[in-house]
Amino acid sequence: MTNANPGWRPTPRFFVAGLCLVLSLPGLAQTGQSLEERLRAELRSNRQELQALRSQQTQWEARAARAEAERRAAEEKLAAMQAHLSDSDKKLAAQRRASAGRLAESRERNQQVRDAYDQLLGMARDKEVERRQLARRATEQAQALETCAARNGELYRAGREILDAYESLGAGGLFKLRQPLAASARVEFEEGAQAYGDRLYNNQVDAVVPDAESKPTPDGDQ
Repeated sequence: MTNANPGWRPTPRFFVAGLCLVLSLPGLAQTGQSLEERLRAELRSNRQELQALRSQQTQWEARAARAEAERRAAEEKLAAMQAHLSDSDKKLAAQRRASAGRLAESRERNQQVRDAYDQLLGMARDKEVERRQLARRATEQAQALETCAARNGELYRAGREILDAYESLGAGGLFKLRQPLAASARVEFEEGAQAYGDRLYNNQVDAVVPDAESKPTPDGDQ
């Protein structure tokens, strides 16, 4: 390569600069090589850190996926437990209502039984009162019947004595009673008639009428 200026000549300063340049080339090459090595080392370090970060990210993503799966499973389990709890609450409420209904029915039946028992007890007491009244009336009627039988016997005997006395009196006796001087005979006859009359009167049987206390009560007749 020729210089375009034919009159140009290299100067000493040019040679000095060229010499310095030639002398500085190995240092520049060495400096460039060390910089490249540092860059490569940093690149390898960055790649290793990036791989480590990617590995950690993968682990974190796996952990996050597992945590998300566990969270969803927990939510599903919680929803199932809530549904089961709701069903259990509904069943418990239904059982509680059924138990309350059975308890109310049992109380109502017990009250009905108690009322029926009280009613039967009242009827039994009324029947007992009626039985005692009827027993007393039967006793009174039996006593009255005995009294009537005794008085009927006395009346029958008095009647027989009157008939016997009348038959034994005869026509002569009646004639004597009609005589004016037969005062003693008339007195005796009148006294006998009075005695028979008293016996007949005393042996009369009155109608036995039960008092109000001995009458059966209306409840006892039902």
